[in-house]
Amino acid sequence: MNCLTTLSNKKENTMKNIRMYLNKKSRFSAVLFILLAGVLAGQLFALEMTEAIYGNSKLGEETTVKDSLADADFKLRKLEPKHPLYFEMPEANASQVRELKTLKATDWTVPITAMKMTLIPAGQFVMGSPKDEKYRSENEMQRNVTISKPFYMGTYEVTQRQFYYLTIPDYNFRGWKFSRGPLHVGASFHFRKNLGWGKWLDPSIELLLDNPMDCVSWATAVKYCKRLTDFERQAGRLPEGYEYRLPTEAEWEYACRAGTTGCFNTDAKIEDFLKLKDTKLNEFAQTGGGAGKVGDSKPNNFGLFDMHGNVSEWTLDTYAPYKPGDTADPVNLKNQPGQDVYIDEKVTRGGSYQLFNPRLKPEEKIEDKLDEFLHFRTLRSASRNSIPFDFDFNMTVGFRVVLAPEMDVPIPEVADKEKED
Repeated sequence: MNCLTTLSNKKENTMKNIRMYLNKKSRFSAVLFILLAGVLAGQLFALEMTEAIYGNSKLGEETTVKDSLADADFKLRKLEPKHPLYFEMPEANASQVRELKTLKATDWTVPITAMKMTLIPAGQFVMGSPKDEKYRSENEMQRNVTISKPFYMGTYEVTQRQFYYLTIPDYNFRGWKFSRGPLHVGASFHFRKNLGWGKWLDPSIELLLDNPMDCVSWATAVKYCKRLTDFERQAGRLPEGYEYRLPTEAEWEYACRAGTTGCFNTDAKIEDFLKLKDTKLNEFAQTGGGAGKVGDSKPNNFGLFDMHGNVSEWTLDTYAPYKPGDTADPVNLKNQPGQDVYIDEKVTRGGSYQLFNPRLKPEEKIEDKLDEFLHFRTLRSASRNSIPFDFDFNMTVGFRVVLAPEMDVPIPEVADKEKED
């Protein structure tokens, strides 16, 4: 009996030792796997950086934005803290990237630009405006639209800092002494804080790098998104079948409304704002004066800022009347057959800072300023404007980026005469 007990105990101890060995080996393997995954992830997320100066030459001879976006050899510039565009480049660990790639992250910050993105869920909404909405246009016919897949949208409009870093990071910002921007290189009109002509030699003059980028054509915005996509794809930080691009009209309005159905994304009526002595319009829309720092207004229900006002925003769509009937993920990238107006004009949304409230003299009433209500026309959620795709001197137009399902987006050809100009 004692022999049997001894053998049983030995067997049990042997099995226990085996289990302990296997557990230790499993833990070691798990740790080793995690370490290797971390190393691989570090290699995957590492992008080639350069210290070579790009875009900085004699004033008037800089590399232009258009030159830069045509440069296949463009590399990310390593910025020193004293550089005018310097920013803390956020890191993305493997867990964060995994959540992004499975569309489970509620927000995401693009590491190479520090561009904040917000997850917009799939869903349905009524696009356009009802016939009784004041100040509407005939081109806003309502239709039921389905957004079939979730996507990420820029929480803010693309800023000057984010734009310059991926195009002309070493433009001679300090060398340009005027308060308005150097349009000849494709920089923003609202480029420096206006300190007056008397301070044009002041080396500390403030750059407006957190203002939205303006004076950028649709074609330039499309190419910027492609460059962003290329770098993030190289880093392995894209969901399968997704890319950075401009939003479609439908994606933009869906994200702007965020479940609302009124004139603006607050479900308030225009008259509610005009009846107030101190309007609440500027709480959610930057209007009046010039462009302002992104995010200086209240966000909508999705957490997006400046969907009304500040700068108007490019969408992918070529302007054309809406097609009636229910539709999923609509986008129009070409002129319609027989279209004789708005040729190659792209739709802008959201209105700009140029829209403002009627200015009343002491003896005037709001009813006396009915003609000025038109300032609200392009500010509304459903309003549509269109501009030629290659026009890049519009100081009221910028753009916002989405990370959304891939699309083949053709860029219209520029006529030979225009190329020569």
